[in-house]
Amino acid sequence: MSDADALPRMMVLANVLDRMIIQASNTMVAARPITKFHALKPPSISVVDYLVRIHKYARCSTECFVLALIYIDRLVAHNNFILSGLNIHRVIITSVMLAAKFFDDQYFNNA
Repeated sequence: MSDADALPRMMVLANVLDRMIIQASNTMVAARPITKFHALKPPSISVVDYLVRIHKYARCSTECFVLALIYIDRLVAHNNFILSGLNIHRVIITSVMLAAKFFDDQYFNNA
């Protein structure tokens, strides 16, 4: 799939992730825990540009991005993980990598 075909899908995924960040920022949490995913400052690249860049250079299928969104949703729902501008980029790349390993990886049986 070309980059032009993938752009609308990446924009939708970025919109969903941005809404998840806004929703998380509106919840009242006394002390937001710092995780290994947190950066010192927000990256200069936007979420949609980051998704397009991953799609362009990682060459994983568009389905991986949908699966990555499911992984992120489960992380937030089951582990009380709080998405923010400081951790979203690292969470995205980790979830896309896991999705690509699950969905796109081809392996060979040595038997």
